[in-house]
Formats: sequence, C-alpha cells, structure tokens
Amino acid sequence: MKYTDEQKEHIRHCFDSFCKKVIRYQAINLYRGNSKYIERNVSFEEILNDYFLECGKCDTYPILQYHFEAFGYIFSVNDYDLGKALLQLPKKKRDVILMYYFTDYKLKDIAEMIGKSQKNISYIHVRALKNLREIMEGGEDE
Repeated sequence: MKYTDEQKEHIRHCFDSFCKKVIRYQAINLYRGNSKYIERNVSFEEILNDYFLECGKCDTYPILQYHFEAFGYIFSVNDYDLGKALLQLPKKKRDVILMYYFTDYKLKDIAEMIGKSQKNISYIHVRALKNLREIMEGGEDE
C-alpha cells in the first residue's frame, strides 16, 4: 500500500508527537525517582557528622581562647594565633575587625555606631586586615 505525501507527513507528525510525549514523561519519572533517591539516602559525611556530635565533644581550653570586648559585645576567639594577632592591633582596628567578621555588621552599620564616615571605617578595615596579615605571616617564620 502506497501512502500519499500528505499521509506520510501526518504519520511523521504523529510519530514526533509520540516521541516528545515519551521523552517528557521519562524526564518526569527520572526527576521523581531522583527525588525519592535523595529522600531515602544519606551521605556518609552527614552520618559521620551526626555520629560524632552524638558520641563526643571537642574540648575547649580557656587558656587557648582570647576574649575581646567591643561595643558591648564579648567575642571569644578560639584560634590561638588569630587571638594573639588581634591583641597586637590597636583597639580601633581590632573593634572594626571583630564587629565586621564576628557579628556580620556591614561597614555602614559600624560607621554609624562609631560616628565616623563609611569611607573612614572602610580605610580602617583595609589597614587592619593588612596589619593582621603582616603579623600572622611574621609569626609563622619564628
């Protein structure tokens, strides 16, 4: 049986439509299967972290901690080298660093608290970071 050109074109369109539906539904099935897989399975990292949190606790020794006060906040720095380096900074620079990195205040907010311009606080922040870097890199050579 011979098909006319119109019939062949109609068959081709029907087949294209069928293929598109199959691909679409297969993609939906894969997505649903992947979602179920993610819900059911837990990575080893999560298991290990949860296990260690339940089974033990890391000791913190007060002698290795540094405590700083800035604008009514008390900060505890557990990194011995960082705490030692922060102690060597002038109070104004140390306060800006502590407020920016430990409380997530923006430089604009810190400027309002201190009563200086944001540009001035930004300059203090950059200089403090440079000083910290110099202090900490100099301490590694010893």
